[in-house]
Amino acid sequence: MKIAVIRFSALGDLAASLPILRALDYKPCIITSPIGYELMKDEFDDFIILKNKKIIEVIRAILAIRKKGFDFIIDLQNNDRSRAMTWLSSVRCFRRAEISYNQPVTDMLYAIAGQSGFIKDLDYQPRQEPGFYIVLNVGSSPQWESKRLPVWKWKEIGHVLYNRYHLKFVMVGDQQEQKYVNEVAKEIVGEVDVIAGKTSIQELKAILKDAFLTVSTDSGPMHISAVMKTPTIGLFGATNWVRSSPYGSWSTVLYDHSCYPDGKPPPHGLTEVGSYYDNINIDEGLDALQDVLE
Repeated sequence: MKIAVIRFSALGDLAASLPILRALDYKPCIITSPIGYELMKDEFDDFIILKNKKIIEVIRAILAIRKKGFDFIIDLQNNDRSRAMTWLSSVRCFRRAEISYNQPVTDMLYAIAGQSGFIKDLDYQPRQEPGFYIVLNVGSSPQWESKRLPVWKWKEIGHVLYNRYHLKFVMVGDQQEQKYVNEVAKEIVGEVDVIAGKTSIQELKAILKDAFLTVSTDSGPMHISAVMKTPTIGLFGATNWVRSSPYGSWSTVLYDHSCYPDGKPPPHGLTEVGSYYDNINIDEGLDALQDVLE
């Protein structure tokens, strides 16, 4: 059986797809972007990579799909580009399912892939070995500064984590976030290793896999951490913590109950910087993950 899966999107959405890709009965060809290839190349062997969104790249992908002779395609992207690719390649495609957009993204993707009949249950077995350090992913892309907590809040969180676990902190992020990450690092007690902007995606994946705990904003590293079975606390305020919750029973989300007293996330992402995080209590997340952090 020869199958393909289409998934582009941002790093976090790509990472959230990994549990579905791993659960397929047959190892798929991944039709993805360069960043998707960088994330998944250690787990999958067959790729069709679209270097950009230009028409010529779409045509090249269609020709590659036809040449490989897939039995069916699972379209986890479901946008104009992916629909054009599947329609013009004349391959049977699974795209839509009875889903709600107010549920975790992994559940939505599993519902789509489940239509094929060639997928096992998702892996919800926690990992057995604890990690060695705590990862803090404090940043966000410049267009999403609303996801960033105030520096004083990270100082508070760092104190709680150090007093409880006495582990080294590793601070990750990309080059665009370095200035903010360095500002936060100055306020963190204990040993701190700042590697923001210094790692490849594969290196970041390995670092997150070996962590004892990851505390992160809503971001790609948060989702990578969770799908690598590292206990993960996602800090939310400007975005939807139901849809974007990290994967697995070893993960949890925190939000400011004073800002959202009804427990309902914002209906859409908020790009304006605001006081969404001031009353988040990190102890609440640590208590929720007590069983996997012992």
